[in-house]
Amino acid sequence: MFTNISGKLKLLAKVICWLGIIFSVISGSIFLFSGNAISSVTVSGTSFAVSPVVAGLIIIVMGCLTSWISSLFIYGFGQLIENTDKSR
Repeated sequence: MFTNISGKLKLLAKVICWLGIIFSVISGSIFLFSGNAISSVTVSGTSFAVSPVVAGLIIIVMGCLTSWISSLFIYGFGQLIENTDKSR
């Protein structure tokens, strides 16, 4: 259970990345094909009208990017542990 921690962290990073990308594409696709309804988004008291196509594309792009960046930190930590074990 506590052996090969670096490999397990690297695998976890890959799984989190791919699950996040898949979830982002699915949820963004739901927005893309939801119809012609216009969503209203309020930011700092200002209301913006956002079409489902734009919202879906934002969800897909930002979700994939966020999943990838967050997995980089976990993968990097696993690589750091692996390098420390090799130098010891």
